[in-house]
Amino acid sequence: MTVLLRQLQAIADELLGRGLPAPADALRRARFRPDPPWTWCERCGVTMQARACRCRTRRAGDAAPEWIVRLGAHAGPLRSWVVDVKHAGWESMAETLGAALGQQLLDCGLISRGDRDVVIVPVPSPWLRTHARGIDHAGAIAAAVARTCDARCCIALRQRLGATQVDAAARAGRMARAQRFSARRCARRIAGRHAVLVDDVRTTGSTLAEAAAVLRGAGAVRVSAAVVSVKD
Repeated sequence: MTVLLRQLQAIADELLGRGLPAPADALRRARFRPDPPWTWCERCGVTMQARACRCRTRRAGDAAPEWIVRLGAHAGPLRSWVVDVKHAGWESMAETLGAALGQQLLDCGLISRGDRDVVIVPVPSPWLRTHARGIDHAGAIAAAVARTCDARCCIALRQRLGATQVDAAARAGRMARAQRFSARRCARRIAGRHAVLVDDVRTTGSTLAEAAAVLRGAGAVRVSAAVVSVKD
């Protein structure tokens, strides 16, 4: 019912001239193109020209995903689209960005189309937050990634409700008190496989690191990440 109401609202908004544009039109007007493969740090996703990056060598005990793929920096039109996907329920844009992100994964050579050892895993929001927003934004992006790559998608994680944070020190303290993510029963499907975490934006990297640690604990032999945008 929620999806139907959203579709009807989108039609009404478009007829009245107050709705979000068709994703293809928005991308064309912005002349948006994904960043060329590996013009960012493969460990943290930061634009290589933005600052000197020391993430290329993996350190012992580092929980972060081994590789990260992105569409672009978290700025300009891409930032606006990410915000509208999450807070305006722009599901069609989530699917469009997810398809582009899936193609970016293929173009970067991180996975191959139809690889049965690859499992796409969305980074979940707490259930109450998802219900309040009316959209599972990471889930919608991940589903489009999986379709583009002909890979399986598994909702392997759940997240407990907590305040949204981008401050690294505050998040580290919260990690010490309680684990944000836990594995669902279906997480057994990723054992022995390459798990690709999918999210809308990487800020400090703490969310991806926490989620990756749980997936490794569930048996993933390799954890990578694919995000729409990265905050430089």
